[in-house]
This record gives sequence, structure tokens and C-alpha cells, in this order.
Amino acid sequence: MRWQGAPFRTSGLLMLLGVNAGLVGWIWSLAASNNATRIDSSRWTVNWSDIGAKVTNQKPLDSYQRILAHPVFFKSREPFVPAPPPPRPSPGAPPPVVLADPGLAVGGVMIRNGSSKAYLYSEAGMGAGWSAEGETFQGWKVKSVDKGGVKLEQAGRSIELLLYPRD
Repeated sequence: MRWQGAPFRTSGLLMLLGVNAGLVGWIWSLAASNNATRIDSSRWTVNWSDIGAKVTNQKPLDSYQRILAHPVFFKSREPFVPAPPPPRPSPGAPPPVVLADPGLAVGGVMIRNGSSKAYLYSEAGMGAGWSAEGETFQGWKVKSVDKGGVKLEQAGRSIELLLYPRD
């Protein structure tokens, strides 16, 4: 393998190295020389006669009471607006009664010779049994039994339990 242009590269690098060395030497000579120019510090003096004149020309502090009471960038600077009174509760209709599911289901229906019975059971496993029309099952009175299901009533509330779900 032959390097082409290696002498040119080497001579270029040597020239850059010489320039860098010259710059470093020049900076070193500037730092070592004592010919640096100095800046004389200026002196500040207080003119006491002007201070006394400014104090006597100031407004009294009482003239700024409104500004001091309401700073510029504070929310308290806005004029006071009282909150609107709370709305009166409307005497509307009483809330609807939440009807809880009694947890009853129909297991079967038996209609025979004019009498009808339904097999009712509690989904919570509290009990089960055959009940005819007019009988009571877990506090619910059986109003009617037909081939589709049972109608129950308790305290003026009636529910219909279906034997098969409707489509």
C-alpha cells in the first residue's frame, strides 16, 4: 500500500504547527510585558446639597394612601363586587323513589284445572317455593299468574317477573 500525497500533508501540518507556535509565543510576550495600559478608577462623590432639596420637595406620604391601599398589580385593586346570593332551592317535585330489585325470579309456572301456581325463588338463595294467586312470598303478594310470568305487589308497588326474557 502506497501513500499518495503524504509529503504534502506532512509539510502542511508542519506549517500549521509553526504558525501556532508563533501565536503562542506572541501571546506569551504580551502577557510578560509590563507595558499594559491602566485605567484610572474614577471617584464618586455624594452631593449632599441636592439630597436635602429633593427631600423638601416630596409630597407627604398621606397623598399616596389610595395607591398604597390598592397596589397596581394586585387583585385587591379591583372594585369590590359582592358575591351574588345563593339561589333559593326550588320546591319542585320530590325526588323519585329508587326502586330496588327484590331479587326474585320465576322458575316455572303451572296452570291446571283453573288454578295457577308459580315457582318463585330468591336469587340470593333466601328461599323458594310454589305460590298460588293471593298468597304471599317474602313479603310480595302474588296478584296473577299466567303462562308468561307472574305479577307481584307490595305496598302499592307492583312488578312483573317474566318466565322467559322478551326479545
